[in-house]
Parts: sequence; structure tokens; C-alpha cells
Amino acid sequence: QEVTFIGTYTYTMVEFRETLAGLAAGIFGPLDWIEQRPLAEGVRAFADLKAGGVAAAKIVLRM
Repeated sequence: QEVTFIGTYTYTMVEFRETLAGLAAGIFGPLDWIEQRPLAEGVRAFADLKAGGVAAAKIVLRM
């Protein structure tokens, strides 16, 4: 029996911390490409993304 495993690499913890510091310092400018919605609106958020009805590139669901 064979198993295929595919991994990915995105960033190191140092790079992650540097990015968080940059976000906190505002060096990336306005984050108007991110929209926040309550977790309860998650299904609708995915439907809106799929339909192309969202101006933002990303939606963050908050509890």
C-alpha cells in the first residue's frame, strides 16, 4: 500500500513574527482588501466570494 505525502513551506517563525510586527506598525498601509464578518455569516461569506460579490480579496471570520 502506497501513501503519497505532499508538504508545503510558507515561512519561518522569524518571518511570521516580522510580518506581525509590520502589521502592528502599519507599514503595509490600509488593509482595505480584507473584510471582517461574524463567524455566523461564514456560509454566506463563501457564497459571496464564489459569486464574485465581494470587493475584498479575503474575508476573516471572527468569533
